Amino acid sequence: MFTLFNNKCHESDPRISNVAVERRTPCDRIIISNWEQKHSAVLPDDLRNFYNSTDGFQLTWHYKYSADEILPVGSIRINSLNELYLTPALKDLLDFSLTRQTSGPRPILNTKSKVFELDLCRNIGKVCLIYTGGSWSVWLVTRDGAWGWLADSFTHYFRMSLVHLGLPGWQALFANLPLIPWAEQLFLLLAPHLLEKPECENSLVAVNNETGLNHIDPNIFKTSARHHKNTSRPAVNQ
Repeated sequence: MFTLFNNKCHESDPRISNVAVERRTPCDRIIISNWEQKHSAVLPDDLRNFYNSTDGFQLTWHYKYSADEILPVGSIRINSLNELYLTPALKDLLDFSLTRQTSGPRPILNTKSKVFELDLCRNIGKVCLIYTGGSWSVWLVTRDGAWGWLADSFTHYFRMSLVHLGLPGWQALFANLPLIPWAEQLFLLLAPHLLEKPECENSLVAVNNETGLNHIDPNIFKTSARHHKNTSRPAVNQ
């Protein structure tokens, strides 16, 4: 058993319910090696260790708006290794973004660059894992063709997801985009301090300094293959 979130708002707010973590079996090293050969890209150590422990990640939780209305709200997802590729939808977004004249940050892409879909940013765009000559970074590309830099490593991005509770469209906070109105209301209800962040270029410092918020127990990614055969979904403490 483990507790993924220890944020006080989750512990004290009875309106948050149905916190569920999907447990997945680890990727075999041969499968990871085949993926790297297929895409001509060597996974960064932290992401390789992640897939060595679990083939993707999915956490969801619901919010009780009224006595009769409980809706899915929070979601943290990392695509499985098989889903980590340049999807047609992502390629269309990237092609469209190249036609847009924007003054904001933009990744430097060339013929050797690799772009993979790491996650779907609900109602905004796609979260991309970008490989450029041995260097990896995480970006948001929006449906309007704008770019937003998120993190310089998978580990940083994953921690940012936890700190922001998987709230809808939290990535917009780091891309100088407005939050979806109803999502902003959720931030104000559950985590108003997250709206008082520093400038985007200092976001990683802010995330690293967020003590006492959301911490993931690293032992959840160290489950043996034997344990996976015995159970497919562990108990979750809410």
